[in-house]
Formats: sequence, C-alpha cells, structure tokens
Amino acid sequence: MLKVLMAVLTFLGLATAGQQLKEGDQAYDFTLMSDEGKPVKLSDYKGKWVVLYFYPKADTPGCTTQAKEYTKLIDEFKKHNIQVFGISTDDLESIRKFKQKYNLKVTFLSDQKGEVAKAYGIPLIFGLCSRNTVIVNPQGKVEKIYRGVDPSADAKNVLDYITQKRS
Repeated sequence: MLKVLMAVLTFLGLATAGQQLKEGDQAYDFTLMSDEGKPVKLSDYKGKWVVLYFYPKADTPGCTTQAKEYTKLIDEFKKHNIQVFGISTDDLESIRKFKQKYNLKVTFLSDQKGEVAKAYGIPLIFGLCSRNTVIVNPQGKVEKIYRGVDPSADAKNVLDYITQKRS
C-alpha cells in the first residue's frame, strides 16, 4: 500500500525518492550543519557506529516522541561509542527551538534541500523526510535500514540491534 501511495504522490510531483541504498552499500558521505551551527561530516565518524534517524518535522507529536526516546537512551548510545544524528529538512532555527524546548540531547542536522535524505533513499513527501533510520557501521557501510519506524520504539530497537552486533 505504501509503495502505491508513494508512486501516486511521486507521479503528482508531491513526493520524491532517491536511489535506495541497500544494506552493505557504502554509506553516502555528507556534510550538514548541526543544531550548534557546526558542520558535521559523516566520514569523520569512521570507526564508530552512527545512527541517522530521519524524521519529518520538529515539534510534531511523533517527532517529539522519537527525539525524547533517543534522549532517554543517549548515555547508553555514548557508552557503546554510538553517534546519533536526527536529520530533517527543517531549518537550523526550528531545530534549535525544538531541541531547547524539550531539552533534547540528540545532535540534529539540517538537510533543508533533502539532498542527504534522497541519497539514502528516504522518501520526501511534501518536502518532509519520511520516518526511516539508517545504521552505519564502523567501516562506513550501511549496516541496517529501518523503514517507516515507530517513533516510540525506534531508539530502543536501534540500540538493541547495535549492542547485539557488537557482542
């Protein structure tokens, strides 16, 4: 059903999707601005596990739930040398307000043009990222892709997956 909906929205020009990366592919290297106003380059994190969770819009119910869940577990992620990035097409000011309002501990990145989302095959609907999570392993390869994630369960599922892979 989702594929049919995406096909219709794409045909109407309301959605776009890039070439879909597969697990095992080399991760797309990017540089995006963080909520702190600093550039973040994925290749700088080679040797670490990296979580890229794409979300539609800051300060909306599902996105707030997802960010709070990652924030609750951020110390566990750090303990296991895992870097977490939340990515959306929001501008930096919106992201900063969102982070401050909820005292979030995740590093957020702004992909305003959706170029990184498209490179990872994340569908954009009305210019907003769909909710997908990509795990990049320490070798810089796409380890796992979760599509259409549950915002309340994503952080725990991702943490469990990586810690099981490491043991």
